[in-house]
Amino acid sequence: MSGFVSKFRHIWGDAAKPQDSYSDIKNALTSGESQYVKANPRFLAYGGAGGGAPVFIRKLTDVGRTGAKPLYVATHQGKLTDFDFHPFIDNMIATAGDDCKLNINQFPKEGLEENITTATQVLSGHKKKLSLILFNPTANNIIASASYDRTVKLWNCENASCVATYEGCADNIYSLAWNKDGSQLAVTGKDKALRIFDPRKPEEAVVISDAFGGIKSSKCFFVDSFGWVGSTGFNKTAKRELKIWDPRNLEKTLFSQVLDQQASVLVPNVDQDLNVLYLAGKGDNSVTYYELRNDEKVCNYLSLYRDSTPQKGGGWVPKRGCAVMKCEVQRYLKMTKDSIMPISFIVPRKSGGDIFQEDIYPPTPGGKPAVSADEWVAGQSGEVATMSLDPDDRKDDGDDGDVGFNKKASYEEVVAENQELKQKVTQLEAELAALKGQSGGGDDAPADE
Repeated sequence: MSGFVSKFRHIWGDAAKPQDSYSDIKNALTSGESQYVKANPRFLAYGGAGGGAPVFIRKLTDVGRTGAKPLYVATHQGKLTDFDFHPFIDNMIATAGDDCKLNINQFPKEGLEENITTATQVLSGHKKKLSLILFNPTANNIIASASYDRTVKLWNCENASCVATYEGCADNIYSLAWNKDGSQLAVTGKDKALRIFDPRKPEEAVVISDAFGGIKSSKCFFVDSFGWVGSTGFNKTAKRELKIWDPRNLEKTLFSQVLDQQASVLVPNVDQDLNVLYLAGKGDNSVTYYELRNDEKVCNYLSLYRDSTPQKGGGWVPKRGCAVMKCEVQRYLKMTKDSIMPISFIVPRKSGGDIFQEDIYPPTPGGKPAVSADEWVAGQSGEVATMSLDPDDRKDDGDDGDVGFNKKASYEEVVAENQELKQKVTQLEAELAALKGQSGGGDDAPADE
């Protein structure tokens, strides 16, 4: 660490007190490739392990003990495998199940008032159960899904249509990641390869074969500022590794480091605003973080947060949900065996509570789409819509504004409607012919004198 200078050198993790955590969580989903917890600036969600694929949703401000009957969204026939909040509509969440379906579910803007058991939209097409889903970060109502049928499908949620399918994976899929403008998707799998492709042009995929030596789970990510792609994984001797590549030059690995010999899967999270990488292992009791720089070293170790409680998994609150006047730059929602514990990562500043720290809060994604679903399918990719986090300039009031979800008839529904209309036309033609026959007989009758 000699000579390394960084404004993030002293980031520290501050765990919430029990009364400020989400406690008494029972029978939570803690298996599969999911993170197990997702959040947006207003709500958090975690899955249930039981049938019906329940996803429990509560406000971030609703801390404390979980009630005896927490409210949930459960719109599948089987068990839950993954879920993801809509990036532009806070009260919409997608769920994936082992019934081979991806469901889009909308709930009241102020939170759940009762259990929801009917999906807003159902997306069907995979031949085996789904493993992962992830919304596009810039295109409205576009979502990716990975399945045990070894395909990745892209969907337009509004009309439930599959707009693209990638069939290049040779084994089960471990992770999905979008780049900042939603034009590239990265995928890792059990075949040890990392694939990068534009889902609209899947035939042009770039494949990094043997990205890792081991077949245990790997988790990919993009470093948008530098155009890199990275992943955590395992080598042939089951040691955990961190690797980073530059897709523009794949002749060599940009960064590669063996981290340790622990068996738990490392789940990455990149603060794209500050280029800080956080690694949280499923089963670990720690979160390690690094600063990424476009220099010879590439990845610089910063510090480690550790406590006495192992984490099953966890999710991250978007920057719009962080407490900027406390210099909170990230918030990790750590799932334990019976609770979700918020951990705030803070950059210590003497005047942080009085003056907005502009240098650690550049403009951040503002929750507004850059392109529509149809525009994205047609080939457009828009710049990320950003907003200021300065309380004096900030313009968001929790309203989704003109961002909407307009459910349209699916292709199957249109076909069924056409069939029904054809049957009605045939029936009406038959009735009209019968009426003509009756009136024709009346015309031949003699007129009254």
